[in-house]
Amino acid sequence: MNHTLYLRWLGILMLPLTLLLQGCEKFEYSPYEVRLDSDEKNINQRNIEKIQALQISPSDTLRFILTADSQGFYEENEILVNHINQHHANADFLLLGGDVTDFGLVKEFTLVNDEFKKLKMPYVAVVGNHDAVNNGKEVFQAMYGKFDISFEVANKKFILLNTNHLEFDKQVPDLVWLENELKGTEKYNQVFVLSHIAPRSPEFGPEKAKIYESLLSQYNVDFSLHGHSHKYSQYFASDNKVPYMEAGSTEKLEYVVFTVTPDKVSFERVQIQNP
Repeated sequence: MNHTLYLRWLGILMLPLTLLLQGCEKFEYSPYEVRLDSDEKNINQRNIEKIQALQISPSDTLRFILTADSQGFYEENEILVNHINQHHANADFLLLGGDVTDFGLVKEFTLVNDEFKKLKMPYVAVVGNHDAVNNGKEVFQAMYGKFDISFEVANKKFILLNTNHLEFDKQVPDLVWLENELKGTEKYNQVFVLSHIAPRSPEFGPEKAKIYESLLSQYNVDFSLHGHSHKYSQYFASDNKVPYMEAGSTEKLEYVVFTVTPDKVSFERVQIQNP
């Protein structure tokens, strides 16, 4: 067959497949391609706006939930989200303490979001070390936004800090940015700092851990919240002043509910009986 004629017939035969692929919006050419629907982009900022739109008064009680390390635990994530919706739907928002994914792949990010967006409340996520592998940094920024962010609600300040020291070439945590965020926090009733890796872990960066703890103590932070260890732990730093908490992974089927009034912070650890 003439070469030109062969190519023409090949093109005709391939046309239906080409049209099919063009019509399939979610067709994945590569696991590293960042292709997202509009509601999968800039999740943190959009959900922060939803939280602030609640217009919770500083005199009202604020409730939020802490969990972490949803990485690959899809069945457990479903159980946890359903339990929260059934038993703590009155919470105002949820904080997801990093390691949204295991391998930083866009499919993992979207699968986790598909579950957590079923919550009856907005959720905000901080970046974890597993989220920063492969092209996870690019995916996290596309889906959730900046690695370091803060927001205010009900005269309380929440600071989300990237503490994945090794995955970011030892350039984080950005403690200059953190201190700038902490300046002036005396005007708030409470201040919470959320990051994935706690300063007692060597992966935080030993040379920065003491500075971090000193800053939180200096500015009277009410809680330092973390994930990473996959097991629940609550303790104080060496100054015995600022409480630290590491949340169990979603695999453990547990989460923590915080209740915050203008002058008090209390919490309840919720452990789900495995169905």
